[in-house]
Amino acid sequence: EEQLNSLRDLAIVGDVRGSHFMMCIESVADRETKTLLPDEAKVGDRIARHAQDRGLIVRPLAHLNVMSPPLPLTRVQIDEFVSILREAVQATMDDLAREGIWLG
Repeated sequence: EEQLNSLRDLAIVGDVRGSHFMMCIESVADRETKTLLPDEAKVGDRIARHAQDRGLIVRPLAHLNVMSPPLPLTRVQIDEFVSILREAVQATMDDLAREGIWLG
């Protein structure tokens, strides 16, 4: 939970919630108003695809990405998991900005 909460510094991450090994990140267009990105942006799918390209599987659910990793997980694995997820979110932010969908 602590490591996933470190993703809150990314502008598109509106919330990190859940408990223990069932967590999710919520992606938003505006963190202050909690305005969501348009459905057509498929932000959850984009993050999931970028994560999978990097070797991590997360489950997209509209503007959410749900994580439920295996229970025997080391701190090193958690760090790698969150690092890959951070890269996937950043790549998605870049895509959305380039396409004019999200202005950051």
